Amino acid sequence: MTLKYKFEIPTFDISKDYDDSCITVVSANVRCFNDGDKNERNWLYRGPLMAQTLIDAKADIIGLQEAKQAQYDCIKTALQGYGSFIDYRDDSDDPEGCPLFYNLSKFDIESKGTFWLSETPDRISIDWGAACYRICSYAVLINKKDGKKLAVFNTHLDHISEEARIKGIQLVLKKLNEFGGMPCVLMGDLNDYENSETYKAATNLFDDAKYKTQDSDSGATYQNWGTELDDENIDFFLISKEGIDVSQYRVVRTTYDGVYPSDHFPIKLKINLK
Repeated sequence: MTLKYKFEIPTFDISKDYDDSCITVVSANVRCFNDGDKNERNWLYRGPLMAQTLIDAKADIIGLQEAKQAQYDCIKTALQGYGSFIDYRDDSDDPEGCPLFYNLSKFDIESKGTFWLSETPDRISIDWGAACYRICSYAVLINKKDGKKLAVFNTHLDHISEEARIKGIQLVLKKLNEFGGMPCVLMGDLNDYENSETYKAATNLFDDAKYKTQDSDSGATYQNWGTELDDENIDFFLISKEGIDVSQYRVVRTTYDGVYPSDHFPIKLKINLK
């Protein structure tokens, strides 16, 4: 079925214009495509707007949350010059995934995959009181410029079970250790705030990137279509405690004539590998 978008999907080839002095990473919860979102909140209206937001970021690495196949296809059309992959969290008719995109001009990919946040991470499964199947997709990237490796993880933690959120973070660290503890960026929607046990557990294992730079513009990330702009952030970049210098952190507050591309603001990070 061909989808009829309100606007033409914009396109841009990252190979023609990117910053080689740093690595730019963007994380975006795109709000799943569903019939309950009407008019300007429907993906068929805002999909091209989200695509333009990601194009403008000129990111080397992008992780999306809540992406269904139609959304992945839309963004894949927009982001030329990127490698990408998506694995879905279950075998339902229209499942979500946490796809990753990476700049083919800057990176080779050594490995990639997805694991479930459960006691049996190698297969579709659910544990720890989670309301939904939850996954983490990852890639080990090799910087073509200097041969340095970076592990990138993209996840969306459960919105009900704190136990599932905490053990999910711990499972990410276990997977990272399988790669020899290389520098890593963990991005995604943690579905919890900075005063939570989830955040405390996460920052025992990783650093919150926005506090590792003087050039930080933080604030609410889940804004509920602009109605909760003063709330806290629940989307994060967590980085390994060694091996990464953070030069900038931003909440991307782009709107288009009052229309929000998602009910979350994307977040953007600039880093260098030591």
